Amino acid sequence: MIETIAIRGQLRMSIAIPSSMEAVVQRADVSNAVLDELSLGTDLIKAAPDPKTISKEERRGAFSEIAAWRFMRPHGSVEKNEPWGIYWGPLGSGTLADGKTPFYSPDVAELADDILSHWIFRAGNAKHPLIRARYADLAWEIGRYLKRDPKDRPVCPSPAVTVDLPFTMVQTSVDGYLDSVELGLAEDEYHAWVFIERAIVLAISINDQSRTLKAKRLLFTYYRSLVAHGGQFMWWRLDDLTTGREKLLSFDDADTREVLEGLEHALTRYSDISNRQVFDPHAALRAADRLICRLGNNKAEIQRVTKIAGAAFEEIAKEAAGLLAIAWLEDLIPRYRAAGMLDDAARVERAIRDRAEQARGEMKHISVPFEVPKEEMEKWADTVIGSNLHEGLGRIAWHCMAQEDKTKKSLRNMADKAPLVSMLTATIMGPDGFTEAKIHSVEEDSDGRAIHHSADRFNWEAPFLYFVLNRAKVKYGFDLDQLIAFINEAPFFASAREGLLREGLAAWLAEDSVKAIHVLVPQVEAACRDLLSALGAPVMRHDPITGGFEVIGMGAVLSHPAFRSGVHKDIRFHLRALYCDPRGINLRNHLAHGLAHVGLLGMGVANWVVHSILLLAILRVGQRPVPTSDSGSM
Repeated sequence: MIETIAIRGQLRMSIAIPSSMEAVVQRADVSNAVLDELSLGTDLIKAAPDPKTISKEERRGAFSEIAAWRFMRPHGSVEKNEPWGIYWGPLGSGTLADGKTPFYSPDVAELADDILSHWIFRAGNAKHPLIRARYADLAWEIGRYLKRDPKDRPVCPSPAVTVDLPFTMVQTSVDGYLDSVELGLAEDEYHAWVFIERAIVLAISINDQSRTLKAKRLLFTYYRSLVAHGGQFMWWRLDDLTTGREKLLSFDDADTREVLEGLEHALTRYSDISNRQVFDPHAALRAADRLICRLGNNKAEIQRVTKIAGAAFEEIAKEAAGLLAIAWLEDLIPRYRAAGMLDDAARVERAIRDRAEQARGEMKHISVPFEVPKEEMEKWADTVIGSNLHEGLGRIAWHCMAQEDKTKKSLRNMADKAPLVSMLTATIMGPDGFTEAKIHSVEEDSDGRAIHHSADRFNWEAPFLYFVLNRAKVKYGFDLDQLIAFINEAPFFASAREGLLREGLAAWLAEDSVKAIHVLVPQVEAACRDLLSALGAPVMRHDPITGGFEVIGMGAVLSHPAFRSGVHKDIRFHLRALYCDPRGINLRNHLAHGLAHVGLLGMGVANWVVHSILLLAILRVGQRPVPTSDSGSM
């Protein structure tokens, strides 16, 4: 088949469709059978002759047919494809050898007036409704994109096309898509929904009320046929295709009622645990969420559907393993709270606490032994502790500190060796079974990964810190008074708190880790707050309930702009990872809220607390904070 393309009264060029490929198209066109778009594209590729054996016009014609069936429709609820921001997108993409220049296959930049005109010809002469619809849709959608000024489409700066795009292309496309569904020519249910949705979007885009109503009628007719047939089907698509389009689709009360009844049916069907073949709590929850979006401010109805869907998860969680049960139940708490169902939220919280021990027991402990020769440890420790006690304590503080850049570099190295692990999301479970934080991939969440990795390193490096502190004790024989003298040189440990500091350090020297940690952690927080005050920032906030003032917490201190600008980033990173980030050790918050378990309060963590005191003791800002005393009441 040879076509001469006329553009604005002038003959431009001819394209020729190789006979072997024309035969493929014609067989599909006259078959009046179900059409698999991707398979037809594959058949055309197989039928394409060797490019070396055909003319330039035939090569162009071959490309026009293959491209027509290789452009991809958007998936899911996305209405536009990347990279061009139109309905159609490439089958594949990548970068050239330079690693920077993108390429797309097929690429709209390779299209011109000749191919668009050929597609318009196909749309006007094809018999199969889906073939008509696809060629018309391609010509209209891509043609309009290529008619734009190249400045307005930087991804595809090729010259603008000049071919006339008949308005009838949209009508042809809408009619073809609807006929394909009505005649049962769609490949499967998924594609039937896709075709109906595309017909609705196109009809609305040209304000064709007649075709819009026709599409709406087919939409409901098709949905009813699936319901009548029974079994599994994509029940949510009726809601998808109508949400936000009710006015454009001229919805009446009957239409709204049918959508709501369909969602109610799905909720009831999938929440029934007695019917195990159909029971699907995830589907029930999706149905409930869709109903809630349509219920407005009807609190009673929102609570009703939330309770039905939630009950499905609560029931199945009773049969599940601990970790899985908690994962299911946690999602219900914010839903119950949002619906004002506080008693239900409390019940789920109790259920999670009841399963916490079982969940912890399901986790696997993985350990890898390693040995460091004693001579190497001693050599390293002697290098760190220097030539005198004062120098040694300062060097221990600095050399054993977590370093942000070093930690992130370690993560990148781990990602190279274990790429799959670096892409997985990690969930941190607290002692009472609740999720404290989620950490995403190294690429998406480098800060969260770094904090969590530092928490691991606190555990891995605890023996090294213990060894170097003990080495300093042996070499310099320091006692409590020497420690206090070193710390008192710092401007951030107020004299009024020295008594508690002594108690905590004495407990540490006596290896009473529980007491040491409980006494010293608040002193670390107070020192950080005094440091922030010395940097010129306010550390008090008004309490509107009591009418008084209260100090800001450690998290607010470490994240304050003045603290970030005035304190070395590695010190801030170290303190966050150890004390107040749920992705790290989170020691301060666990202590403050009574969540710390005895396994956390060993000498390994006590050594890190003392280390952080040494770290703060070597800082200088130049202004000692005003001494404070405990407030009292009369």
